[in-house]
Amino acid sequence: MRACLFALLILAGTAARAETVTVMVFDASGSMWNRLESDRSRIEVARDVMGEYFATRDTGMPISVLAYGHRRRGDCGDIQVIAPMQRHDGSDLTQRLRALNPQGMTPLTDALEQARAQIPPQAESADIVLITDGLENCGGDPCALAARFASEGIALRAHVVGFGMTTGEVGALSCLPDQTGGLLLEAATGAELAAALAQVTEAPATPALLELSLIAVDAATRAPVGPADWTITDSTGAQVATGAQRDPFRVDLAPADYTVTATAPGFAGQTGLSVTAGMISPVEVALTEDRPAATLDAPSEAPAGTALSVGWTGPDADGDRIAIANVGAAAGDTLAVTLTRFGAPATLRLPDETGQFELRYEQASPQRILATRPVTLMTSAATIAPPGQITPGERFEVQWTGPSGPKDEIVLAAPNTSDDERITATQTRWGSPARLKAPDSQGPYELRYRVGASGRIIARIPIMIGGSE
Repeated sequence: MRACLFALLILAGTAARAETVTVMVFDASGSMWNRLESDRSRIEVARDVMGEYFATRDTGMPISVLAYGHRRRGDCGDIQVIAPMQRHDGSDLTQRLRALNPQGMTPLTDALEQARAQIPPQAESADIVLITDGLENCGGDPCALAARFASEGIALRAHVVGFGMTTGEVGALSCLPDQTGGLLLEAATGAELAAALAQVTEAPATPALLELSLIAVDAATRAPVGPADWTITDSTGAQVATGAQRDPFRVDLAPADYTVTATAPGFAGQTGLSVTAGMISPVEVALTEDRPAATLDAPSEAPAGTALSVGWTGPDADGDRIAIANVGAAAGDTLAVTLTRFGAPATLRLPDETGQFELRYEQASPQRILATRPVTLMTSAATIAPPGQITPGERFEVQWTGPSGPKDEIVLAAPNTSDDERITATQTRWGSPARLKAPDSQGPYELRYRVGASGRIIARIPIMIGGSE
């Protein structure tokens, strides 16, 4: 899926006193217009919730606000500091937030990186909260960034709140709280989003950093595998430490030789560990993968922006998904997804982009790619037949052909206007012919086929209302 997302980063406190700081990252990407169960868009709900949050927070505490995806479509560099680090009035922050117009991409990792740069050098601790309605779609690696956060010299926790996401999708970002001791939360409504903000705001202070952090990684790829069960024994075989579902596993160990045993879903391994006073943390512990079998069956070519039927076999565990991604992209870095729990074959909504891509079976726990299949997305074609004589103010029919992707439309617009302009429209899911109502004013107009996934116009014809074409 396109991942589109709503993200928030909070680092609570007062910068001048070198204790904690506050930075907020707001996702203004195009998916924020998606509807919730209340039939309100995510951006509308988020504006209300964040407006209340700004109105009630302590204005004596400095805050910086970043936003992305609100100025340009398809630009992964569209990240902006909309409120610099200082004390702000709540109404001022609310006004700046309401001025954002979601339309772009989700450069999640780069946004968090820039937000981290907002923390003053004198800060000694920080909380990071990511509220998102989707996953990174600009090629970044939030898990690698989380590992770097965990290794820094200040006490820094990363929390994740999935806004309108499934449990499996939220789990794809669990590395952020898992590696830093944060919270993993979900919110499907405005009330739940407000409650999640309150829970994070009231979270207790991060405990002192432990001397050593152990991270389980795939022996083949060196990629983190997520939470693991740990056992550490000394040279005599005596057990000195254990940990269940830890990522990282933070532990104090005296300088000596140890044996570390770890297991994670689909992985197991054992390694010797020599602890010295000057050793570098975190320490990677390599685990061998037990990889389940999976297959994919789909055409090698498909029109961009349409729905593709994908046959599959695999473990079908909770959160497993069929996805399309750029060739060679990391697990979780996808363009569109559907969960395997919906059955086989899976129906996958393709992005409105052309070129070489790959279909995937992605396992949720541990997060990894079990099978891939190349697919070429081709330019979608559409036609619109001239409707003949049209009477002002009356309904008329339009014959059309096209991909009929999700939210594709037949649009009536004034000539020489932007692709987003419309007088009236109807979705192609209602079939051909489409029925539209003519405006009361006669004159030249234009019929367009608009792809819902991107807003791209792939067919248009001029028409005359109240006269001959």
